[in-house]
Amino acid sequence: MSSPSLASAVAAAAAASDQAVTALAELAEALGAPDPQDTVTEALVLAEEGLEVAEAARDALEEALVAAVAAAAPAPGPVARGMYKALEAAATARRSRLEQELRRNRCLHRGLRMGRAAALTLMVFCGILLSLDAVRELLGMTQENHFVTCLATIAIMCQAALLGLATSQRHLAAAASLQDQQAKRFLRLARATTPEGTGEATAAASAALGLLQEVSGHLRSLVAAVKQDLEVAGGRFPASTNALGDTVMALGTTVGDKEGMQRLARALEALPRDE
Repeated sequence: MSSPSLASAVAAAAAASDQAVTALAELAEALGAPDPQDTVTEALVLAEEGLEVAEAARDALEEALVAAVAAAAPAPGPVARGMYKALEAAATARRSRLEQELRRNRCLHRGLRMGRAAALTLMVFCGILLSLDAVRELLGMTQENHFVTCLATIAIMCQAALLGLATSQRHLAAAASLQDQQAKRFLRLARATTPEGTGEATAAASAALGLLQEVSGHLRSLVAAVKQDLEVAGGRFPASTNALGDTVMALGTTVGDKEGMQRLARALEALPRDE
């Protein structure tokens, strides 16, 4: 039988999953609004609130699930504790490496943004100067020189690299968050062992926990992508569009909220795609 605390935690997790899907849909629809800046900012606040609710429900369900399993199982021995401690340490180490890579990625992102800005500034400035015959004669350049073309090529290469780094940042942040969740889970499981059969209640709780983690992970990724686009994309949302596409593909057959998923799919179709 399931304990009242486990049943209530499962119900809260299901409600948090629905709220996270709704927050995903509202944020996605805001991206396609005629004047998205204010709409997106407001939807972003609601999405972050939904993310906080989802994380709180996840932690509560994990604690209730571990307590239910511990009540049905004998006390864990030193071997089980050692195994979970080792898994927790490995997950923590992986998270640290991912966060270090994410910091390097962000430094490179800032460098590329500065390089792109410098190339564009020089391209405009030199284009104006080199259009003057006196300046070209002074510098010994012909009208057919390729200096401005080279600067334009550098700016385009920087922009392409920035788009790739944006995708990399999103995936690194999601992976680091997953490793953090796993480390916390293994730390809790170090206090309990899992019996052969945990019953329908704990199986349902595990399924609800997995769904909540997946939905909240995609909400976290979309929130991070929207913040990045608001900072660097100048009114466009390329990283957000990519994150939304990943979300629709991953959750399309998993989430029971068909209306919410249909809203997500329609919002994705309405967004412009970078060629």
